Amino acid sequence: MVNILIVTHNQIGVEMLKSAEMIVGKCIPTIKTLSIPGNLKPDELGSYADQIKQTIELLEKGDGVLILTDILGATPSNLVHYFSSSHNVKIVAGLNLPMLIRILNYAEQPLELLAKIGIVGANKGITKEIGI
Repeated sequence: MVNILIVTHNQIGVEMLKSAEMIVGKCIPTIKTLSIPGNLKPDELGSYADQIKQTIELLEKGDGVLILTDILGATPSNLVHYFSSSHNVKIVAGLNLPMLIRILNYAEQPLELLAKIGIVGANKGITKEIGI
């Protein structure tokens, strides 16, 4: 089964996972969160990169790791991209609650498909419904 790593600014990922688990119930895959401080100093980047690498290696059990980040191009996203070529991971940025709920509901799917399912969930979760 694909395991999941959520890397976000501050406690966004922690709180989003709590909300998703409240809605969906206890999660089937192993999910870890890492919180990157919004006021991170450049000399602290290496420490957080090491934490990300260690967590990916802990989660990587053969089926890959789906990594979710909050903002494309921001520090959490940039840090996880360092490991995208050396590990069996897929990275999806733009984490929102509909994305996470969809991923949890389809957690048994293979890595590539699970990443696509998350993107579809995110997009459907923000589709306008009020005719603007």
